[in-house]
Amino acid sequence: MKKHITSKIQYSWKVLFALCFFSVIGISGGYWLYQKSVKDAVYKNTISFMDQLADHDIKNIDNTIQDKQEYLHNLVQRLRLQRENKRQELSYQLSVEARISSFDKIYLITDTGMVYDNALWITTLDTVPWKDIYNANPGSFVTRYMVDEREVWSEYIVYGYHLEKSVKVQGVNITGVVGFLPIDYMDDIIHGESFNGLGETIVIQDSGDIITASKYYDTSTQQNFFSELKASRIHNSSVKELQAGMKKSDTVFLSYENQGKNYYAILKPIPENDWYLVVKVPHEVNSEQIHALLNRSLIFFGLLGLVIAAVAVYMYQVINKAKIASASEKAKSAFLANMSHEIRTPLNGIIGLQYLMQQNIEHPDKLKEYLEKANVSSQYLKSVITDVLEMSKIESGQLELYQKPFNLLDMIQEIHMIIGVQAEEHKQQFTLDTTQIHSTALLADEVRIKQVLINLLGNALKFTPEKGQISLQVEQQPEKDGIVPTKFVITDTGCGMSDEFLQRIWNPFEQEHRMASQNGTGLGTTLSKILVEKMDGSIQVESELGKGTCFTIQLPFHVDDTHTVKAQREETGLASLQGLHILLVEDNELNREILTEILVQEGCEVISAVNGKEAVECYLYHAVHYFDVILMDVQMPVMNGYEAAAAIRHSEREDAASICIFALTANAFHDDIEHALHSGMDDVLTKPLELQVLLEKLAKLEKRETL
Repeated sequence: MKKHITSKIQYSWKVLFALCFFSVIGISGGYWLYQKSVKDAVYKNTISFMDQLADHDIKNIDNTIQDKQEYLHNLVQRLRLQRENKRQELSYQLSVEARISSFDKIYLITDTGMVYDNALWITTLDTVPWKDIYNANPGSFVTRYMVDEREVWSEYIVYGYHLEKSVKVQGVNITGVVGFLPIDYMDDIIHGESFNGLGETIVIQDSGDIITASKYYDTSTQQNFFSELKASRIHNSSVKELQAGMKKSDTVFLSYENQGKNYYAILKPIPENDWYLVVKVPHEVNSEQIHALLNRSLIFFGLLGLVIAAVAVYMYQVINKAKIASASEKAKSAFLANMSHEIRTPLNGIIGLQYLMQQNIEHPDKLKEYLEKANVSSQYLKSVITDVLEMSKIESGQLELYQKPFNLLDMIQEIHMIIGVQAEEHKQQFTLDTTQIHSTALLADEVRIKQVLINLLGNALKFTPEKGQISLQVEQQPEKDGIVPTKFVITDTGCGMSDEFLQRIWNPFEQEHRMASQNGTGLGTTLSKILVEKMDGSIQVESELGKGTCFTIQLPFHVDDTHTVKAQREETGLASLQGLHILLVEDNELNREILTEILVQEGCEVISAVNGKEAVECYLYHAVHYFDVILMDVQMPVMNGYEAAAAIRHSEREDAASICIFALTANAFHDDIEHALHSGMDDVLTKPLELQVLLEKLAKLEKRETL
């Protein structure tokens, strides 16, 4: 006998080692696949975002160029309409135009080669330093220009326009106009804060000369982008290939290393000129995102490893008990195989769905579908783990019950919602009978009661075919000495159980009907019996193969005398809200519509306002004591909620001090709450709103008498 026990112990050690080994291999493999999918998804997302940023900045630059060229064109036409014929007035008019525009300098060129500028200065075209630019670019043009005058160095974007026909302005024939726009103006329209300040945006000419750049790019050391690339190691191309692509006006993607740091860069042509926009991002942008995602996943995989380890230790402890009968030993062996399947199946689904989510990060419909499926798998994995851990608590004597007030009808309705949805999905009929409930405010461990009922109802759903029937009937006997005996009867028309299996139904790990579509550990019924007995109750089962099963649970509940009134009030569906006059102040249209609909369904009369000013006006317009409560959003245009509440409190109306004002705010910090109360609010409800809390607060309001 001793030898037999020793062999079992050795075997259990081998099982434990094998389980741990393969679990580590499985988790490691899953983590490697997840890590690879995350890196690929983040890389694609980064490139896509860079491309979008480039398109956005190019559009802004192109619009700016067109706007400035159009301004210069319209400028000549405006000057042509001036009635004053004195030439000296021309420069004055230009100075006015410069002051109201973004141009630093504006020049007019005449057919005789004279140049008028906004600084009341007249000269000839041959003497200005930018004559070559003007003469070399017929029609419209825009280019970069550096000015070095009197030891003052400045950079400009020069816009030029050659008129097809001269225009006579104040006695002179204007043939061209030139405007100098400070380079800083262009800096303001390109992204400088992309990728948390790590991204850099550069505008270059086809020669590589830098026209302008975002503030994070050091133009003091780099005047030509190609010079930077020539000093770098390009991973996927060369400078010559880059220049060849730019001549074709192609979009070019680069990955290169410069001074020990790796970068991605996208070069896209800007229409109507020889400029290119460069979006440059360091690889560390990807690294930060990848590390953040992987760090979060490490918690998941770490917890999963701990759970599997806990399950492994528990199974080792169970298997290592030498006194267990041979039938029980077979059940445990089946449990090992079942548990491996029950854990691996949802885990495989979760890992696979995570990979699909990363591959479809830009497809919201698919992401929603994958998230819903992942949630189902996660919830099932949670239930498996919960069953195992609950059994571990029970065997170690750590299971405790917590008796608290609860509403029996509310609990039953919650169960009905959960099971009803599942029954509908499986094309089954679920009925509920609560007509024999007379006491709703009770004392008990609500969580454990729900656990028992959902366990047994879940089994009924699992082993009942389509179009089958499942029912829950709740009956109560009259109260005696503060105790209400309550009976729960769960019946189904499923496959039923044999007499032989009924003899061992309460044993752990037992399942008579084990099918691929019917998941479970075989612990649910065992847990249910233990929990019911710990609550001083009883549980019985009747079943017949091919006809169905009936579970009957008897539980003694203590009456909660202190919450009787509250329970009765809850049963009425918050009838006290009927006729309550509410002023709802909310600038978000969707939030306003949803909350209005909820309140109207509860019997309230709601008048809405879209900002604080409108709210104050609405309050003053209606009769004194018309409104019972004001629900005031805080962040609003025109006048915010704090200002509106203060204005109402300081009004001279009779009800100004008594009107109840609730703040609705997404700012849940202590200072924000203090600010709301200091401004005159009576209470603060944080967003997202807990609707039950709001309705309960409204139900507690005493209806004010109207004049």
